Amino acid sequence: MQLRSVFFIIGVLLICIGTSIIFPLLTSIYYNDGVAKDLALSLSVVIISGFLLAFICHQNNPIILSNQEGFAVVGLCWIIASIAGSLPYVYIGIPFTDAVFETASGFTTTGATILTDIEAIPKSILLWRSLTHWLGGMGIILLSLAVLPLLGVGGMQLYKAEVPGPSPDKLTPHMQDTAMLLWKVYGIMTLFQIILLYLAGMDLFDAINQTFSTVSTGGFSTKNNSIAAFPTPVIQWIIILFMFASGINFTLHYKLLLGLLPHYTHDTEFNLYTLLLIIGAITIGVLLIFYHIYPSNTLSQIEQIVRASVFQLVSICTTTGFITEDYSKWPQLAQGILLFFMFMGACAGSTAGGLKTMRIIVIAKVAYQEIFRLLHPHSIRFAKLGDKTIQKDVLSGIIGFLILYLFILLINTLALMALNYDLITSFSATLTCLSNVGPGLGSVGPVDNFHHLDNIAKWFLIFCMLLGRLEIYAILILFIPEFWKALK
Repeated sequence: MQLRSVFFIIGVLLICIGTSIIFPLLTSIYYNDGVAKDLALSLSVVIISGFLLAFICHQNNPIILSNQEGFAVVGLCWIIASIAGSLPYVYIGIPFTDAVFETASGFTTTGATILTDIEAIPKSILLWRSLTHWLGGMGIILLSLAVLPLLGVGGMQLYKAEVPGPSPDKLTPHMQDTAMLLWKVYGIMTLFQIILLYLAGMDLFDAINQTFSTVSTGGFSTKNNSIAAFPTPVIQWIIILFMFASGINFTLHYKLLLGLLPHYTHDTEFNLYTLLLIIGAITIGVLLIFYHIYPSNTLSQIEQIVRASVFQLVSICTTTGFITEDYSKWPQLAQGILLFFMFMGACAGSTAGGLKTMRIIVIAKVAYQEIFRLLHPHSIRFAKLGDKTIQKDVLSGIIGFLILYLFILLINTLALMALNYDLITSFSATLTCLSNVGPGLGSVGPVDNFHHLDNIAKWFLIFCMLLGRLEIYAILILFIPEFWKALK
């Protein structure tokens, strides 16, 4: 591998991260919130570091990345971005570990927080917090693909590393064009939600921040009570709609812009994703009524139950992590349903985390095939997605991912328990960070956060966030000695 090429690209990306701090800086000046100097210092340090790295590692020849180099760039970029992006927090007095945790949670769109009084934080820092979500939602690398080709960098390997799902659906033959199309969809969704929330009565600053966290399926809010601070039903239904949409494969949204509406209903993953959400929401709603969690005597009370059920389920399934209700007080079965959807996640090709619905489909089809083979040992039958046979390399990749996912979930849960945290807290904290959801259960539940955890536990969970965002492989590969032996 070309080590100079890897660090040149990281240098360029540091410049992009530093440049994005301009928006919080301008916000700080506008609101006069007292942290403009801290943001200016953060901006300067990150941009200068990026320029120096890019200058030292600059090459005259166009850079063509191999698969190994693509994985190196992606993995290292997320790690370095989590450190570089933490500077605004550090300069306002937040401890380094907490600052990195908050930044990693932002860029990985996890939404787990260590801030105990969010509303006391300067508005410019809150904007940076939400902006890390928005940038991380489509991936720092993917968002930069429209810029890197201008520098002579080929980016297909970056896309493979950034979106390692079962079968990335390329929209165009050229990665730069694909990035721009995804930017278009992402930007349109962002603009529409900001407008709708503002028209529904939300303050413009809050509308921008809540939107950044919604379309990225991140979950950071500007309020201590998350979306519960905006009790207006229409606001919550708007957020539900955009959380649901953000959990769908973005290629389907692009096809919608082309007027190809039937592609939604013809997509197996979308159909299962929608069906499971409907079944889950109905089940939770019935449980809430049956156990008298909320009064259900009037239509408005029933609407509130329906809204609470749908909101929390969609929020957890899309790994957004917004909160309107303390679901830790819901019936145990309802909490179990939320844990299942936390594990499953939304659709491949979306900004959501989790295992992904597509992998669930493939695993279910292969399991059915094996049962069929036991009943009919002489038959020849292959698992298919639509009219396409599932290839062995795709299947082995999915099974390998599932094994690694469960292994990491187990090991990190045990590690947290070794630090004397209870089973529910340890398991849900690991699962919520590995699936990039945000809130969990136990002492990291919907009305608590991660501030009380010790630093060792926070670093374990930071690692889980990074693993989950890059679907494990792009981070774990950095710890394989043979990978680095190829560096030149």
